[in-house]
Amino acid sequence: MSEILSVIAFVGPETLPLQVASEQGFFADQRLDVQWTAATGSVDQMTRLMDGRCDIVMTAIDNVIAYVEGQGAVIPDTSPDLVAFLGCASEPRPLVARPDIGTIADLRDQRIAVDALNTGFSFLLRHCLETAGLGRTDYDLVPVGAPPARWQAMESGDCVAALLSKAYAETATAAGYHELRPEPDPWKTYQGGVFAARKSWLRDRPAVASGFIRAMLEATDWMLEPSQAPTLPDMLIRHLPHLSISGARAAATALPTLLQPGLPISGDGLQTVLALRQNYGKPATVLGDANKYLDMRLYAEVT
Repeated sequence: MSEILSVIAFVGPETLPLQVASEQGFFADQRLDVQWTAATGSVDQMTRLMDGRCDIVMTAIDNVIAYVEGQGAVIPDTSPDLVAFLGCASEPRPLVARPDIGTIADLRDQRIAVDALNTGFSFLLRHCLETAGLGRTDYDLVPVGAPPARWQAMESGDCVAALLSKAYAETATAAGYHELRPEPDPWKTYQGGVFAARKSWLRDRPAVASGFIRAMLEATDWMLEPSQAPTLPDMLIRHLPHLSISGARAAATALPTLLQPGLPISGDGLQTVLALRQNYGKPATVLGDANKYLDMRLYAEVT
């Protein structure tokens, strides 16, 4: 009998390995029935993880740190026992703006859509804005949720810019919006996505968690096989129906740069995340060592 596993993930090209693991039978080989749903925002996603309504989330590692340290958008009744246990594909989020916004500096006195104020990629965005000469009170960050909601906020005119997924960035550019490119590129030294769970869940269901790790590693290897490259655009269109054919081809070409064999978590990238949270996180606190937010024991056993 298969074990039912509930996963919540922000949907994009980086979640294609979940579909591959389902379609190619890698989850079934591990006797797992993985039921995964799209995240509407990090607050709902992390709340569902903490209260046990889902088992695993695919999320930014900064979200894990935020809730462990009491800096999340909501404060749970009990201290969260969250850890990252596996890396995943990490897609850089393009900063997309209205046509009349020529540079990042032009975002002064403007409203910018984000997932949540104190989690996710908001700190990375703040860093980019400060690098461009904007102070912390020179703009307004507006929490609206996941990329679809951010694009909707831009489309409605409520916000002039946002960090979008590449799929929604393509939709925006087709509508006349354009990408603002921070210099230097902040994503080169940033650990983005991970799979995370509760420590207690990993302790109580090690066989299930290990099976999930094995299936995701197999799916990643399958996708990185050169012989599979021609199949990826069609899979992406099934996975992301709003993608155009050209967008699916571009996303398929980019997948090898998003996925790394073995799905590692970058130590240097995690240090960047911690440094940003130490600088911008509220309420102010002294963060722990990087290992406080990781539990790689099952990963080590599997690999």
